[in-house]
Amino acid sequence: MASQKKVAPYGTWTSPITTDIVAGSNLSLAAVHTDPKSGSIYLIEGRPSEKGRNAIVQLKGTESIDILPKEYNASSKVHEYGGGAAAIDSAGNIIFTDGNTNGVFVLSPASGEVTEIVKGDSKLRFADFSPHPTDSSIALAVQEDHRDKVVENRVMVIDGKTKEARVVIQGADFYSHPKFSPDGKRVSWVQWMHPDMPWTGSELYVAEWKDGAVGERKKIAGKAREECVVQPKWLFDGSLMFVSDNTGFWQVYRLEIETDKVEHLILEGFEDADLGAREIILGFSMNIPLNETELIITYTKEATNGVILYNLPKKTTTELPLGLVHIFGAAISRVSDTQFAIIGGEKTNPEGLYLVDIAKPSEKQLLKSCSGVEISPSYLSPAQTITFPRTHGNDLPSNSHAIFIPPKNDDFSAPEGTLPPLIIFIHGGPSSHANPALTLAAQYFTSRGYAYCYVNHAGSMGYGRKYRESLNYYWGIKDCEDAVSCLEYLSKRKMIDGTKVGITGGSSGGYTVLNGMCMFPTTFAAGNSLFGISNLKTLASDTHKFESHYLFDLIFPPTATEEEREKVYYDRSPCFHADKIEKPLLLLQGDKDMVVPLSQAVEMEKVLKAKGRDVKLVVFEGEGHGFAMEENIRRSIEEEEALWRRTLL
Repeated sequence: MASQKKVAPYGTWTSPITTDIVAGSNLSLAAVHTDPKSGSIYLIEGRPSEKGRNAIVQLKGTESIDILPKEYNASSKVHEYGGGAAAIDSAGNIIFTDGNTNGVFVLSPASGEVTEIVKGDSKLRFADFSPHPTDSSIALAVQEDHRDKVVENRVMVIDGKTKEARVVIQGADFYSHPKFSPDGKRVSWVQWMHPDMPWTGSELYVAEWKDGAVGERKKIAGKAREECVVQPKWLFDGSLMFVSDNTGFWQVYRLEIETDKVEHLILEGFEDADLGAREIILGFSMNIPLNETELIITYTKEATNGVILYNLPKKTTTELPLGLVHIFGAAISRVSDTQFAIIGGEKTNPEGLYLVDIAKPSEKQLLKSCSGVEISPSYLSPAQTITFPRTHGNDLPSNSHAIFIPPKNDDFSAPEGTLPPLIIFIHGGPSSHANPALTLAAQYFTSRGYAYCYVNHAGSMGYGRKYRESLNYYWGIKDCEDAVSCLEYLSKRKMIDGTKVGITGGSSGGYTVLNGMCMFPTTFAAGNSLFGISNLKTLASDTHKFESHYLFDLIFPPTATEEEREKVYYDRSPCFHADKIEKPLLLLQGDKDMVVPLSQAVEMEKVLKAKGRDVKLVVFEGEGHGFAMEENIRRSIEEEEALWRRTLL
């Protein structure tokens, strides 16, 4: 007989999902790499318990074996966001960059020996490696050079024999995906220039590779400001697959090298889905050739991912029943002609690394979970994807989107007639998106009786280019309006208590928190801004090269005069309107953040304190843009929960 539920107010329930579990037992599954020759699978995992260090482990069945000595950290710093920290060469060794020194090394999985091939330099960063298919001593890589005042990005060739790195492609502001063709006779790469981001306008090039040099280059696709190309991958037959959004959705194309013919591979039923993604980090791998005739393609539709098997000769599309709703980054790697490894999240299980056989995809094998603790389903609440009508702004009537997670804990029920408080989370980007995969960070709160909601406001990815561009000129306005429209929708349907709503978010999401509390001072009971932006003008001058032009499209019309720009800077910067903030505000910030510098939070705190407002700034030493260390993740959760307990309950 089931035990009787305890009756207790929402937000006061006790839960086995502790801060220790969320902070210390929740690994970051950063990238998967495989050696199809041996069938070996390697995982780069971020470990909060080791101050955020990225380890490399080899998977043997469900057993994971550390193969990277503890003095090394397999992470890159290119573009500040990193990614592309490792690759497998033709000899089965792992080339990687060390986040502690910026050096480039080769790791032998068999012996555990680490050999330096590029000496570390604090001002020279490497990432996005592409080893030569037959000469294991040669690899392409993206280099970011901070030695001069103007940061330079280039494509280098690294020679493991001479231990030298030499420039082979330069002239553009940014590069990604340098890749050798299967026969080693050609190279391809993506490049873009300011003011574009890689998801607003980028170009794909191909050139011959001869005598260690890049020959005459040929542009294949892409156009500044209009079309972006992502995820180029060489196929077994020497043709080149890539993804372009020239239809308004990221779709897959194939280039025949000898004829220069480009074919649109139409995946029937997915013409209005994104078959690529916003590449905020390097090393993306979400589409791969599995064998000579079949491709593995990831799609995003309504902020939800899925996986497709595409047959090239037959032009048939089969969705694989994997149950994965979130796939991102260096997430898919080929193991054999019929198997691939994939990192993904489900609605009812934390993110994991899986082995999939296309003959029996529903029987995917879990190799490693991001969570070291098993949580009973009785405390886990699956997310719901919702579309809601906008009730604020100029785009009426129109719809926006969100991911809603109701409170759930089978040990408790709330007093009759009460509704749960709501925590609204605003994703970063602002052009990224939230997804319906289970995360322990959200379940920590829903298992305590809070409702949780991620708002995929105007500008979010996963709904096509038009929706991504709908935030242009209106960042700091439409995102805030969508958040309020969402909570009004939930309140009207008696899904939450509309008088008990807190708003939280990181980076761009933190900016929405601050602006939202200025624009709607009585709507939110409190706010929690994690490394959020308070002053747009200083951000424009202080931030890193990669995003140094990003905010211009988001806030300025193309015809804006200098005077009009100054007005927008003032109107959209929360630090100048802090007198409008009426409710408590928590600011969480890393002191090593190069994306949104500490000065942004310090300025906001100073202004609010001068006005006598309820504000608290917590600075985490050694943290950058996001928190990676166990003790800091735990403290950030504790500070946030304390805020909600005193303002929402």
